[in-house]
Amino acid sequence: MKLSAHPFHPATGELLATYRDAYLRGDLTSKNTAAVDAYLKANSKHGDATLRRYYEMKQLGHTVKPMGWVERQFELIRTEPQRFRRRATSLVAGSALLGGAVFAGTNLPNNSTPTDVVPTTEMPAELFASAASTEASAMRMTTVRGRILNENGQPLIGATVIDKTSGRGVSTDAAGNYSLPVRVGQSPLLQYGYAGYQEEEVQLKGRGTQNVTLLPREKAAKKRWWIF
Repeated sequence: MKLSAHPFHPATGELLATYRDAYLRGDLTSKNTAAVDAYLKANSKHGDATLRRYYEMKQLGHTVKPMGWVERQFELIRTEPQRFRRRATSLVAGSALLGGAVFAGTNLPNNSTPTDVVPTTEMPAELFASAASTEASAMRMTTVRGRILNENGQPLIGATVIDKTSGRGVSTDAAGNYSLPVRVGQSPLLQYGYAGYQEEEVQLKGRGTQNVTLLPREKAAKKRWWIF
C-alpha cells in the first residue's frame, strides 16, 4: 500500500527519514513522490544524503528503486564524467557508490571521446581510487545506537533521529532502537522527534549509547509552566 501521508516535518519542512526510505523503495503515492522529487532538487545537501542512503539500503538487502530525481542523478553521473569527478567525493561513503553495484558495468566517455559517438571506454580505475582515497580520509564513519522511549518507558515505533550536520536520518524499529552512522571526529547535533511529542536536540559527545525519552507536547508545555 502506497504511503499518502504528508512526508515532511510540520514545523521544519524537512523530509522525514521514514518517508525518504519509502521514497527509495517506491512506496509513496505519485503525488508524494513528485513532492519529494521537488524537495531533493531544491535541497542539494539532503539530495546527496538520499543518494548515500540509497546505497546503504541496497547493501542491507532492501528492495530499492532508482526513480524520479534519484534515477536522474545516476544518469548524470554515468553520462557527465567531469561533473562526476567533482561529485564523487561528496557522494561516496567509504567508496560505497564508486565501488558498488550502482556503477557496475557502467561505460563512460573519456576526454578524447567525441560527444556524438557512443562511449565504450570504462571509467579509469585511478578515478575510482583517488575519489575513494579522498573520501575515506574525510568520511570515516562510526555508529551511534540507542532507544527512543515515551514518558512511560515504552518504545516509540517509527520515531526519527536526524544528524543535523549531515542531514542523514533514520527511524526506530518495533523496540524503539535506532542505529545512525555519523562521521568520526565530529560532534553532530542530533534531533529526536515523534508525532505529538516534544522534539529533543542532543549534542553528541564521544561514542556509545544515546537513549532519549520524549514527552508529549502537552506535558512538556505544562512542565515549563511549573518552572516559570
